[in-house]
Amino acid sequence: MPNLGLLKKIINYKTAITITAVIFICLAAFNLVGTNSLSTEGVVVSEVETKTLKLEKENQIISVKIEEASQLKNIETLAESRGFIRSKSIVFVPTPPTFAQR
Repeated sequence: MPNLGLLKKIINYKTAITITAVIFICLAAFNLVGTNSLSTEGVVVSEVETKTLKLEKENQIISVKIEEASQLKNIETLAESRGFIRSKSIVFVPTPPTFAQR
């Protein structure tokens, strides 16, 4: 084992501690950057969720207004206020049968 002495000279405790400290500091910095980016993205996600809830409430209100406006009673009163009258007799207009001609 002629290279064992050289390996011991290269890797000593000071070098191992220094390398470990540098790796630890790098990991801490990456963790800090990652946490910061996740927290700012969390704020954006929270804002989007708030807007989504607001739009869902507006959608429910509009759906209720559509249901109220499409009720036959409301349509009848609207038609009467615009001058339409209820027909007393219904007229059916016959339509001639349609055949393919050659």
